Amino acid sequence: MKAAIDIEKLVQWTIREELPKGRPVSADIGFAIGNRTIRPGSIARNFARTPTADIGGMGYVPGAPCADACRVADAIGNLETEVRLSNRPEALRLFGEFATILADDALTAILSSTFNPQAIVVSNAAQGKRPNWRFDAPKPLQRFVPTAGRPRPLVYGIDTAGDLIELKRNEGRARKRDGEYTVALFPRSPLEWCNPSLLTIAEARAEYVAWHRAMSTLAFRLTGKLDAFEPMRPTIAAMPWLGVATVDPPPPKAVARYFGVRTNKAVETATN
Repeated sequence: MKAAIDIEKLVQWTIREELPKGRPVSADIGFAIGNRTIRPGSIARNFARTPTADIGGMGYVPGAPCADACRVADAIGNLETEVRLSNRPEALRLFGEFATILADDALTAILSSTFNPQAIVVSNAAQGKRPNWRFDAPKPLQRFVPTAGRPRPLVYGIDTAGDLIELKRNEGRARKRDGEYTVALFPRSPLEWCNPSLLTIAEARAEYVAWHRAMSTLAFRLTGKLDAFEPMRPTIAAMPWLGVATVDPPPPKAVARYFGVRTNKAVETATN
């Protein structure tokens, strides 16, 4: 009778325990996967590749991979090596609890990114882990414009025609009369969310999604194909961050004070 085994454990057993057998101790574990053309930076190498490293006296790992491990390795070698997000809604789901602070540039960037499910599976199995998807809330930083001297803050406002325009600091009499920026233009400075950036979060979660789909594909393709095992699909969620509470940071104190002053002035005007 075949033993039921989680596909994640099966892949880790194949990569970490079986495939190193009969190979140099110092060999890159990825070179035993697949029969694809070697690409620069690829973790999945050609199966027949002869290691170029000088193994010296380190020797070889004794034994040979079992038949089931070889079948798993072949299945991994047939995984896709380049995928993209299919549409905007799929990309938006990656940001999860951080969607309320999402900027269009991060969304555009993640839609143009490509991911290698085969390499992601091999890399994480070799390390005995899953792709990370948990992150602390990013920290807001004011955006600055590079200049010849000191960088100046990027500030937008609304002109009399209702158009969004970039504002410059008031100088001379205008500064004395209206302050650093004219309040009537509703000055606001866009924020850059950093440490981690929203793009970093989205890329890591896209790798998690690619990994989860690849593991599900492996379980499906290996069903009934192994001698000793019956692989089970992943029991973990495909997008576990979707159940996390939305992050909605409070406005900075300076912003709260600014709106507080405007509210007080409106009240005074109404009572006069």
